[in-house]
Amino acid sequence: MKILTYRDLESKDDVLPLLDHAFNWVFDRRQFEDAIKIDPRLKNGPVGFFAVENERIIGHVGVMDLATRTLGGTMEPVGGVYGVATLPGFTRRGVSTALMSMAHQYFKEKDYRFSFLFTSHALVAHALYLKLGYVDLIEYPSAYKVISVKKAKRSGKGMGSGFDVDRIPSIYSEFSKDRTGFVVRDRSYLRMLKKVEGIKAKQCFIGKDGYVIFREDKSGIWIRELIVLDAKEADLLIDMMEKRTRGLVYDRAVLDKGLLGVYRSRGYIVQEKAHSVMMFKLISPDTSFKDTYGDKLYLSRLDAF
Repeated sequence: MKILTYRDLESKDDVLPLLDHAFNWVFDRRQFEDAIKIDPRLKNGPVGFFAVENERIIGHVGVMDLATRTLGGTMEPVGGVYGVATLPGFTRRGVSTALMSMAHQYFKEKDYRFSFLFTSHALVAHALYLKLGYVDLIEYPSAYKVISVKKAKRSGKGMGSGFDVDRIPSIYSEFSKDRTGFVVRDRSYLRMLKKVEGIKAKQCFIGKDGYVIFREDKSGIWIRELIVLDAKEADLLIDMMEKRTRGLVYDRAVLDKGLLGVYRSRGYIVQEKAHSVMMFKLISPDTSFKDTYGDKLYLSRLDAF
C-alpha cells in the first residue's frame, strides 16, 4: 500500500466509488476542483491523503487548514480532518489509521497545535478516533417544530432578502466578538461559503440585528444559520420561517443558549444531546485546549467541515 495526496493521483475519477460507498457522495471531480480553487481551507494544502493498492484507491482522509480565534483574540491556524473512508473489502487492515497518521504528520509540519474532526457516536469510526487521542468536544442541541396550520404571510417589514456580503459579516462579527473558535470570517470566506454550500439569494433574510440562511423543500424549512443579536430579532426571523411553510421548521445546530431559549418559548421540541460530535486532538503535547479557547468555542453549521 502506498499513500498519495489528492494532487498526486493520476486518475482522480477513481475516487468516486470510495466516496459514494462511504457517504453517498457522487464525486464530481470538476466541481470539487473548482471548490478547491476558492476554498481557503483547501487551496494551499494537499486536500487529502489516499491509500492506493494495486493501482486501486482503497482509503481516504481529507485535510483542511482552518482558522480559529483564541482567548487572546489572535488568529491560530489548526488542522481539520474530513471524509475518512475505507473501501468495502479493505476494512480492519489499518488503512484509516495509516492515513490519519499522515494527516497528523502534515499538521505537525505546519506547526499546528490542534486537529479537529466531526463524526457520530453511532459510527464505528468514533472508537478509532478515541484510540488515536481525540476527545469529544461539542454536541449540537437541535430544535424542531411542525407547523400544522399555514399561517398568513407577513411582509417582514425591515427585512431584506439576498446574500449581502457586507451586512452579514458585520452582524456576525458583532455576534461573535466575545467568542473563540471557528469565528474567523471575511468577505472572501463568505463568498466561498455561498458557492460551496450552494446558498441562493432567496434563501437569506437580513434584518437590523440578525439574519437567517435557510433551505426550503417539501418537508419544510431547514435553518442552516440563524445569527441574532437579541431575542426580539430571533422571534421575528423564526416567525418569518414559520409563516413560509406548513411543514417542519428545524435547526440542527443551536450552540447559542439565548437562541435555544427562544426556540423553547415558541414550543419547539429541543434535543440537547446528539449523535453528531466534534472532536479534537492535541498535536502538540505541551498545549492546553482550555487555555487557548476557554469555554466559548463556537462554530456554525455552515462552518462544519
